[in-house]
Amino acid sequence: MAVTEQQLQALVGYRFPGGTVSIAHWENVLLSDVMGVPPLPDGLVHPAALFHVTVAGGGLGIGEIFALFRAESDEAVRGGEFHWRFEEQLREDTPYDASGEVVAVERKESRKLGPMDAVTFLFQLRDPESGELVAEARPTWLFLRTP
Repeated sequence: MAVTEQQLQALVGYRFPGGTVSIAHWENVLLSDVMGVPPLPDGLVHPAALFHVTVAGGGLGIGEIFALFRAESDEAVRGGEFHWRFEEQLREDTPYDASGEVVAVERKESRKLGPMDAVTFLFQLRDPESGELVAEARPTWLFLRTP
């Protein structure tokens, strides 16, 4: 049975379980290597870590997110926009309180890809002691639908 726009709209405001997340030195080294740059000095984390660390900290795996939004298959999800905000640089082996929520769902029609649902999330990393925002990511994922 196809998922309705109303069913998806009911997920706006859904909060992920959240948790604590950190980026280990070895993860940062591998990420830097993939990005083709040497690791940053003084335990600073490559900013591209925000792509995965925020989702991981949200407390749901990729498969669970796919299931929540009734992805038709693992191949029927695409990355859309991705907005970052850093209040301070991420550091290796530093725990961050992570949270995530669904902030928008929009049903769209693409001439090339057909019907889809654009789902926007907000993931935040906060300093566990002060509660201050360290970084946030606002990605939009496209869930392609069968016409």
